[in-house]
Order: sequence, then C-alpha cells, then structure tokens
Amino acid sequence: MDASLVLANLGALITTALGGLGLFLPDRAAAFTSMSPVGTNGVSEIRATYGGLFASMGIACLLSQWDPMFLTVGIAWLGAGLGRVWSVVVDRNLDGKNLGGIAMELAIAALLLAPRLSTA
Repeated sequence: MDASLVLANLGALITTALGGLGLFLPDRAAAFTSMSPVGTNGVSEIRATYGGLFASMGIACLLSQWDPMFLTVGIAWLGAGLGRVWSVVVDRNLDGKNLGGIAMELAIAALLLAPRLSTA
C-alpha cells in the first residue's frame, strides 16, 4: 500500500471514529459541534447525520478501497471546510472553535484526497 493510500485510510478512520461519536455518544457530538438537540428528534438527527452518515462514509472507504469513494468523501469534507470559511466571510465567525473546525475538516479532506493529490 503506497503512502497516499495510507493517508486516505487514515482520513477514513477519522471519519468513521467521528461517526461513532455521533452514533453512540450524541450528547458529546452535539457539544463538539456546538449544537443543542431539541428533544428526542434532535438526538435522532445527531445520531443520523453526525453518526450514521459519517460512519457509513468512512466504513465504505475502508471496505471498498475504491478511489472514487475516497474522492467523494474527501470532497464532502472539503465542502464542510469551505462552508466554515464562508461563515468567516459572511458571519465574521473568527472564533477559535470555527477556525479549528476549518483546519480539521480541510486536513481530513486532504488525507482522503491524498491519492488524487499525489498524482496531480
């Protein structure tokens, strides 16, 4: 396995772990994302979006080892990071947690996109 694929798998493992956090510890995932779920439907949303969606994306990468899967999940993380950058521009959100989120999301994107970036 070449180094870029090792990096992509690391990104997939991080994605899976964050999904596990949302699925099994939704209260911690909500605090991590500065969200307050409203009632059991809100908790369900945390489990589904931050849990099931993230975990399944990471697991799909890990099991398939398919470059287009790593690309798709990497682009999703890139979109999340760029969404936060947009928040800096329009909301003037320069809070350390938001800036840290940008760094984390772009780093995970870079890990997942490493096979593509290494051939560019």
